[in-house]
Amino acid sequence: MKVAAYVSAVLLLAFADPAARAQQVIMFASNFYPVHSQLSIANGDGTGERPLLPLTGLDYSPSISPDGEWVIFTSERAGSADIYRVHLDGSGLERLTDDPAYDDQAVLSPDGKTLAFVSSRETGRTHIWLLDLASRRAHLLTPNSGSDFRPAWSPDGKWIAFSSDRDSKAGHAPGSWERLQSLSVYVIRPDGSDLRRVTRGRGVAGSPRWSPDGKRI
Repeated sequence: MKVAAYVSAVLLLAFADPAARAQQVIMFASNFYPVHSQLSIANGDGTGERPLLPLTGLDYSPSISPDGEWVIFTSERAGSADIYRVHLDGSGLERLTDDPAYDDQAVLSPDGKTLAFVSSRETGRTHIWLLDLASRRAHLLTPNSGSDFRPAWSPDGKWIAFSSDRDSKAGHAPGSWERLQSLSVYVIRPDGSDLRRVTRGRGVAGSPRWSPDGKRI
């Protein structure tokens, strides 16, 4: 069986207890062709690698909650691509979304109450949605005629950065039939206000991440 592994994220987990030192954990997905993908976890130095959950199908796009308690990930174990969470020791598996549309790229807010994720619900194009974990009600945050990807919460929870092709115009590369679509980074408030474009020019600006102090993306 051919196996290809890639590191999808390296995340620093800072626990609330000031006496506890920060722990660095590597999360990655291993692809077992043709139809399986398994999440694994390891220490920051690469030791202690272990599967997060048994191999059941397709698990991918992991992120870790700000409190270090949960791994949020996408799984197709029930047929459609939905969002799940599980503790870092593999216990407490819970399904967070249940929709026939494509749900992916989920991240929890700093207070752990709201899930930002990408979904193709309603329009068939990917946009940013927010899910209130208490009520399990989801609403569309970024309606537009383009597509949006990779939400990222600011450390204070007041902004969500994401990439989008909403203001781009597809064109052909010189001397090529290939059509190119550019992506830019935007920020928006969780209530849908103050949408701003923060990168300019052609090309691809994707997968934004905030600095720890929230002053840079």
